[in-house]
Amino acid sequence: MWYRVKDKFEVRNELLEHKLQGFVVSTMQLLFRAGKARLHVIYSRYSNDKDILSYRLEDVELDDWKHLVEHFGSDKFKVVSERNKRNREKQIAKHCCGSRSFAEVEESTRNPLTGEKDTPDKIWEIQHTRKNVNGERGQLQQLVVEQQSEEIELRMTGDEILSSVLGERSGYV
Repeated sequence: MWYRVKDKFEVRNELLEHKLQGFVVSTMQLLFRAGKARLHVIYSRYSNDKDILSYRLEDVELDDWKHLVEHFGSDKFKVVSERNKRNREKQIAKHCCGSRSFAEVEESTRNPLTGEKDTPDKIWEIQHTRKNVNGERGQLQQLVVEQQSEEIELRMTGDEILSSVLGERSGYV
């Protein structure tokens, strides 16, 4: 696919070409995963392979659909899927910024005048609290505001804040 894009567009700078190639490849990967997830939703609606095979989408070739049905029904896929479900259930703080990554959220808090980013606790708050339909934050936000209003005698470092929020587990801090 990259070669088709390269044939259509002329990029004169090698660095820009490299960036464009990365963008095209990552976009194709994202679209592939989204399409595969969409097909898994259809697969999940039915209980047996005969029903599943008869309800394929028009834009999916029969051989591809058969392969996906076999893949989604495999023991290896089911084990990974169950493990991922259990891990998602363990999460107590969900990421609420949509498709924006942690780095993008952090960068969006940069003060244009000073160039400084917001504090780690403020960035965490933005990433993990949701606004309701009235634009108000929920219970987690209220708890954060209450804790901020209390006088804090000792200021915590960034690592101490992360440890208190995420816990002392290997791979975090």
